Amino acid sequence: MKKAVPIQSAHRILNAGSVLLVTSAARGHTNIMTLAWQTPISAQPRLLGIAVGNGRFTTELIGESGEFVLNVAGADLLTQVARCGRVSGRDVDKFQDIELTAVPSSVVGAPSTEECLAHVECRVVETHVIGDHHLFVGEIVAASARDDLFVGGHWVEDAELLHHLGGNQYYISGRRVTPPES
Repeated sequence: MKKAVPIQSAHRILNAGSVLLVTSAARGHTNIMTLAWQTPISAQPRLLGIAVGNGRFTTELIGESGEFVLNVAGADLLTQVARCGRVSGRDVDKFQDIELTAVPSSVVGAPSTEECLAHVECRVVETHVIGDHHLFVGEIVAASARDDLFVGGHWVEDAELLHHLGGNQYYISGRRVTPPES
């Protein structure tokens, strides 16, 4: 038996991906924002999309710089991830306030977050305003991950990735399964 789900919660059925901390920089400002709305878009070229709310400080910085970094948060960053989503970079230096470390990225000007498990650096190739969000389409120009947790092109079970389920609910991964061959 299934139950009806309110339309305003329907996206939560589909969106249980890794929590990302998107970092951006422009005009001498850096910012970090919790992000769960992301998707691969193309394999050739390597493109992904992120949806960032209109009026967000991150939207301004990415719009001006044309760059961003997606930082994959592990379960050990749950407190910082939750706090990052509740304060604005317009009001505080979020790196300092949340006690995360901004480090230079390998290609783009936006910083990476040292405490995160992996980083995907992107340059914006398209921007679309869709409803109450900006969809930034980014071309991946560099990527890095902890060598003990990302092995053979996959996360190992010990990675404990943090997933956002909506609101203040999260899931910590820890079990990877492969379906039987048919």
